[in-house]
Amino acid sequence: MNKKVLTIDDSKTLRMIVGKHLLPFGVQMLQAENGEQGIERAREGSPDVILLDYNMPVMDGYHTLVELKTDPELKSIPVIMLTTETVKDTVMKLVKLGLKDYIAKPFTREILLDKLNPILGLYDSDGNIPPPSEKPAADKSSTAGEDSSKQTILAVDDKPNILEMLQDYLSEQFNILTADSGKSALNAIKHKKFDYLFLDLNMPDISGFDVLRGYLKGALNKASAERVVAMTLRTNQADIEKAMEAGVSVFLYKPFKRDEAIHTAGVLISHQKDGTVKKTRFLRSKGDIRILDCPPMKSSKYRTVALALKSDIMREIDDMAEDGFNKLVINVGDGFLSDLGVTRKFVDMVDHTLQLSLNVRLVADSDQARDALKQFEETANIPTEISLECALGAIR
Repeated sequence: MNKKVLTIDDSKTLRMIVGKHLLPFGVQMLQAENGEQGIERAREGSPDVILLDYNMPVMDGYHTLVELKTDPELKSIPVIMLTTETVKDTVMKLVKLGLKDYIAKPFTREILLDKLNPILGLYDSDGNIPPPSEKPAADKSSTAGEDSSKQTILAVDDKPNILEMLQDYLSEQFNILTADSGKSALNAIKHKKFDYLFLDLNMPDISGFDVLRGYLKGALNKASAERVVAMTLRTNQADIEKAMEAGVSVFLYKPFKRDEAIHTAGVLISHQKDGTVKKTRFLRSKGDIRILDCPPMKSSKYRTVALALKSDIMREIDDMAEDGFNKLVINVGDGFLSDLGVTRKFVDMVDHTLQLSLNVRLVADSDQARDALKQFEETANIPTEISLECALGAIR
C-alpha cells in the first residue's frame, strides 16, 4: 500500500505545496485545516506520519500533539511539527510530549524529504526511489510498450547516458520516447504523438533551438513552449536567455539527479491548464521568474496595485507557489512605500512569500525606497538590487 501523510495546517497553500513535493513518490495525502479536524482525519485515515502546524486556530499544534499522544490508537504515529517556534525550551517541551522531529518554517523541498525519508523510505540506500509495491494492471488496449494511462515525453539528447537516465527516472510516471540527434527529433515530431518535450539545447547536428522551432510549427502535437523542458548547463546563460525568449519556462540543469528530474516533470505538468498557463493580472513572467511591479506613487496604477496587495496579488502568489514556481522579483517604485497603510500591506505580502519559501529579490532604484525597505524585519534581509536586470540575473 502507498504511504499516507496527514498534513494539519490552516494554510491551504502550504498543504498543497507539501502534496506537490511528495506527489512523485506515490504518497497518499490527507489534509486537515485545524487540530480538531486533524484528530478526526488521523482516526479515519491511519496515516504513517503527521505533519503538524504549531500555530493554528480552533486547536493549536501543542494541544493537538497532546491529544494525539494520549490517544492509545494514535500515539504511535510519528509527528513532525512545522513551526516558527525553534526556541530550545519550546522544542524540548514538544519532544517530551512525544514529538518525533520538527521543521522550521520556511523550509525547502530538500529539508522536507530529508525529514520524512527515515519514516517513509522515500529513497533506497543509493538515493533511488523504490518502485511502488502495487502497480495498476496494464491497459489491454494500449500500444505495445506503452501505457495509454500515462502521458508521453519525447526526450531529445545526443548523449546516450542522459536518455538512459530519463528513461530510468521517469518511466514509472510517463511513456518515454527518445531521439539521439536533432534530425531524429524532427522526424519524431512529424510522426509521433507526445505530450511533453525534454530538449537538449546543444547538439552537434541540429541545434535544440532548430528542433524547438520545428516542434512549435508541428501540427501533430499540441505544440507549446510551455510543454518544453530545456536541458542545458546552469552556466550556459546565453542559451538559457534565448530559450526564455522563445517562451520556455522550465529548465533541467545538467548534471541532474533522479529527484530533480522527477520534480521538473511535476512542475511541467502542474502549470498546464488545458494547455495554457494561468493568466495573471499583477504578476508577469520572465521564463520561470515571476515579477511584481509596485509602481511609483505618481503612477496611475499605484492605487490599483496598493489595494490588491492583500487580495488579488496574494492569491496570484499562492497560485504561483502551487504551480511549482519559486522565483519572485518585486520591483518597488519611488514613493510606493510612502503611505503607512500601503507599507503595512506590502510588508505582510512579503512575509507571506517568505512563509511559502519563495526565492525573493527586491528592486529599489531610489534611495527613498531602499531606506524604507531597511526599516522592516521582513524586508531588511532580502537581497535588494538597483535594477530589474540585476535582480533577474541574481535570482537564477
